[in-house]
Amino acid sequence: MSPVTHTAMPKSERLRLRPPRNWRIALGDDTAQWEAWRDGAFVAMGWDELGDLSGVRRREFDQRCRAILARFSGRTKASAELVWRFARQIRENDRIVVTRNDHEVLGIGRITGPYFFVPDIYKGHCLPVEWDDLTARSISLPQWRRPLVELDAERFHAITAAAPSPVPPTDNQILRETPVGYDIAKPDGKTTNPVASSQSTPIYSSAGDLPPLDLPTLATMLGYAPELVSRWVRAIERKGQLIFAGPPGVGKTFAAKALARHLVGAGEGFWRVIQFHAAYSYEDFVQGLRPQSNLAGQLSFRLQPGAFMDFCLCAEQLEGICVLVIDEINRAHTARVFGELLYMLEYRDEAIALAGGDTLFRIPANVRIVGTMNTADRSIALVDHALRRRFAFVDLAPNYNLLRRFHETNNNRSLVEQLIELLKRLNEEIHDPAFAIGVSYFLHADLADLIKDIWQFEIEPYLAEYFFDQPDRMDDFRWANVCKELRLA
Repeated sequence: MSPVTHTAMPKSERLRLRPPRNWRIALGDDTAQWEAWRDGAFVAMGWDELGDLSGVRRREFDQRCRAILARFSGRTKASAELVWRFARQIRENDRIVVTRNDHEVLGIGRITGPYFFVPDIYKGHCLPVEWDDLTARSISLPQWRRPLVELDAERFHAITAAAPSPVPPTDNQILRETPVGYDIAKPDGKTTNPVASSQSTPIYSSAGDLPPLDLPTLATMLGYAPELVSRWVRAIERKGQLIFAGPPGVGKTFAAKALARHLVGAGEGFWRVIQFHAAYSYEDFVQGLRPQSNLAGQLSFRLQPGAFMDFCLCAEQLEGICVLVIDEINRAHTARVFGELLYMLEYRDEAIALAGGDTLFRIPANVRIVGTMNTADRSIALVDHALRRRFAFVDLAPNYNLLRRFHETNNNRSLVEQLIELLKRLNEEIHDPAFAIGVSYFLHADLADLIKDIWQFEIEPYLAEYFFDQPDRMDDFRWANVCKELRLA
């Protein structure tokens, strides 16, 4: 079947350049339609009654929608909006993935030109495509209700890296050369080969992965009064972002993930965890140039969204709350990493152009950010004041009641009471809340068997660094003396 001919939109109507985006379009069980798309080098959507949308302004589109909805009771405004998005937001060089029934990938291609409309055919709203990969792949995709969904970069790479379907190829399957593998550097320094990888791993924790946490359950898990935890929830709803700050072992990361679960609740949102580090950059977090390989193994560089923009692109397609947990947020140079986001964190309703081009970007209203900050590292304890003003801060201290409650059902009760008195005395000796010893070190059911190793290999090195210029101050807290105080000798 020869490619469908079309009349391109005039150049004056072409949208401004912006980084390529990734899209998924669902086909259902219509094999004949897929063969037409594949052989004709295009993808298409219905709502043909709307007519040609080339050059149509939004007001005229809405008028056409209202007229059609008045005539056809089975149509919805939401499905019409997808056609508008298909015609106006998908642009040349964007990537497109065609799926069937959310478990089979049929083809992956690149948009090669502007939208066009073919009258008097089934699904006349069209986009031209050059197919890069027609290998059938089996993959488990989220149960998206919409036939058109934007994919974040990591989901797109997970799809392209999925193993080919074990089903033998049919007679009319088009064979393509196997891409040449190459390594992509990850922000954490590790590398992955998107061609050689045969499995995709979950990237997001959706509301269905874990049961939702109501406020009383959340407060019990964290070991704080429900009234206090309720204030934390109000703070992040008011500001949009919150940081748990404190010394090691007070449960900052645990609290951040638990709060994320509570905020997402039973809705269709999700939460994700990333970690900042000294090498983390604006390009990793917001957007930057990334290498891409074609079928011949040649590399080119394209402006690609970073972790936060990927997160937001996925969140804006959902109605539920979506939470990004940033662990060790102060380990990166936060002012450089956040860039223009410092403005958007404060003015959530405004969209501004990003540094990589003229693309306007806005943080979706359903996005929340929860960070953690270690106050004990002298080199990173201070945070940019502009960032500090945009976050609500919750200071966490050692929670001895949590340690008691954890060991209520085992035989460590006597040991735990003695340990709590020891920790209180040790933290008084440290005499700085930012460097106190938390209780997370000792949340082990077999604490009596492990406490010697915990103290000698984790607590003593920490104290040695803190008391490096006064080593005699930690003599009372060396294991030889601690084991006697805990009556373990």
